[in-house]
Amino acid sequence: MTVPRRPVLAEPRPQAAGERGRNAFLIGNVGRLGGELLDALLESPRYVRVAVAVRKPMRSHIWKLEPVAVPPTREGWDPAKALTVPVDDLFLCIEPERASFWKVATPYVALTSREAVAIARAMRAAGARRVALLTPMEALHQMGMMAAIRDVDELAIHQCGFERMLVLRPSEEAPAGAPAGFFGAIGALVTRTLASYMTPRRQQPVRARQAAQAAVEALATMEDGLQVIDAARLRELVGDPMGS
Repeated sequence: MTVPRRPVLAEPRPQAAGERGRNAFLIGNVGRLGGELLDALLESPRYVRVAVAVRKPMRSHIWKLEPVAVPPTREGWDPAKALTVPVDDLFLCIEPERASFWKVATPYVALTSREAVAIARAMRAAGARRVALLTPMEALHQMGMMAAIRDVDELAIHQCGFERMLVLRPSEEAPAGAPAGFFGAIGALVTRTLASYMTPRRQQPVRARQAAQAAVEALATMEDGLQVIDAARLRELVGDPMGS
């Protein structure tokens, strides 16, 4: 894991003493962005404990990390009861699972928008104060879209009553899924190249690591209320060239 070469956000708000020593809970980190988000949370001095949802019970050799096993059937599951510490900040990552060349399943748990609503309600009832929702979307789909709540599930999370809600909508570099064989890989490369030419520069993807760091920093420094950061605004904040 490398140290960022420049600040993620310009002119961050000073951190108050009462904001130190937070606990975070992350679920849905099955893709590239989610993997970087877990690293960013573990590296952040703001958090003393980072719980992460996993498919089956497992041990962690990282003192700061607490794996939380999620049952196969999540209906009625209350994540707050499975945690050993009260959570301040909830991080929900809704992204497709990253394909593995070795066909190794991720130990983490995928999340749908409907499941995110149920988890947000349970965690808010248990005392969580802030929530960050990370939902990557293809850049072409974001063209002409306002930086605002986009569907009923996001609205439902907003209505849970968190002090702060951050929605981060970075651009995906390409549709999810691993191409089959050589010709599939060539086709995917052509598709990505065409998409990059069709996408305005201000909406082209930033590095997943920088987007994850921006999410952690933005939730910590934003004013109370709702903030939606779309691909164009994220690129302005990060000032990062395309690629990851």
